[in-house]
Amino acid sequence: MRVHVLNRLTVFPFITPKLRYSPFYIATHQRSYFTYLNMTMKPAAPFHYLSNSIEENKTLDLSDLNTIILNSQKETQDAFDVGSKLKSYLVQVRANIERNASDEHKSKTQLDLDALLKSSLPHDNKVPRKGNISNIYGDYIRLAVYHHFLETGKLLPQSSLLKEFSDEEYLMGIITVNQDLARYSIGRATKRDAESVIMARNLVDAILSHLMQYDFRNGNLRRRYDGVKYALKSCETVLYELSVTGCDLPDDKYDEEPAAKKAKVELTSDLLPNEELRDLNKRMEHRDELRETLIKKCRDAQKAAKNAIYSLHRDDVSKAHELISTCEKIVLEQLMPIVEEEPMLRYGSFANVLEEYAEAKMFYVWLVGNDNVEKVESAVKPSGKVLLHHEFSTVPLEPEEYLGGICDLTGEIGRYAVKRGTFRDEDQVGFCLMTVMNVLYAMESLERLPGGVGKKMGQLRSTVEKIEKMMYELSLTKATGRNVKADLDDTKMDQNDEE
Repeated sequence: MRVHVLNRLTVFPFITPKLRYSPFYIATHQRSYFTYLNMTMKPAAPFHYLSNSIEENKTLDLSDLNTIILNSQKETQDAFDVGSKLKSYLVQVRANIERNASDEHKSKTQLDLDALLKSSLPHDNKVPRKGNISNIYGDYIRLAVYHHFLETGKLLPQSSLLKEFSDEEYLMGIITVNQDLARYSIGRATKRDAESVIMARNLVDAILSHLMQYDFRNGNLRRRYDGVKYALKSCETVLYELSVTGCDLPDDKYDEEPAAKKAKVELTSDLLPNEELRDLNKRMEHRDELRETLIKKCRDAQKAAKNAIYSLHRDDVSKAHELISTCEKIVLEQLMPIVEEEPMLRYGSFANVLEEYAEAKMFYVWLVGNDNVEKVESAVKPSGKVLLHHEFSTVPLEPEEYLGGICDLTGEIGRYAVKRGTFRDEDQVGFCLMTVMNVLYAMESLERLPGGVGKKMGQLRSTVEKIEKMMYELSLTKATGRNVKADLDDTKMDQNDEE
């Protein structure tokens, strides 16, 4: 059976040799040819050159951690919702007080507020608060202190409140209530009630004298404390304006002593619950001492973790193991007891130490493969194992501390890749790239990133791009025929021969 192959002349007999080589014919023929290629071919896989490393580097699974993060986010959102309801009730109670509403309406709103408050307060006043709920509790105390002043003219004792409120929340309440007292002074001055203005001024001055005994750190309390001085100045200005406009001021024995002298002596005014405030001041001083001790000891632990990373880059695995053990010992024996006594101190220097520790331990395991190995002189080839969150059993980590450590780990892997790239070790550079890519994909698969972890995602993507470019440059070097692969041992031998 004969198969007839139709050529162009058979199909198009009118095409002459002269027309066949014309520019129009050539362009049409080339278009048809490339259209055929596009129909039968497709691009290669994007990272096909890493196929050998995929088998050795398994996909990082952070699904368990994702569940923990989502549960924590839900608790935070629930705290915001409760805070919004509490704030709404607080506004209604304040409005009832200022509008002098009926006692029946006041009591109903107050009961609703107290019921919601008791259901939201944790049993331990040292438990870190979620969301902005601590500020709402401070607003509640502020309103309670203001209401107590309207009834007695004195400061509400801390013992009259629920014991679940923390010391910081009580301080926040007695600091911010001074703005209400300044506003109250202006309102009463409008009615020429100088006696009420003096009572408000005296309480503000007494509170300020007590607050001057504290060493407030930069933070929420410090920012609010600065406003107490302006509240006192506002009250004194109102009194002065009343006096110069002919208002008779009652005898004010409180002003017989200069204000500068009153600030230096111990406060003995009966406007304040002095004994309770002295105990409060002692507790705050004790917390300050714990904080200073924690910061000093954190430096030793953080230094040990950093030096462990430097030792791993110098191939001193045994020294790195010793330093990581030292860091763990400091955390467990010296830092943890302080944090257990004051849980709020976990966020800050201590969290930074745990993040540095996580980075050091993960880098050690990624290189050596087992955190119990201490007699290995150097890692010939990385194990590629990345510790998961639940595998930190010696020192448990919060999700934010673990994720911060794993992001920083990719930076150390990138430095290791540069080191291997100088010796034209394309396999290990590709291995590093695969690990960093797995971490990036795992991080991007999380539905939420807690705290400041999101700020480190840019560095993580940059590390991936740098190692990819390094792989490309190694391929160029190999294509030029200058791909001379050397090991560290070979370079050391060459140096010894030259000596």
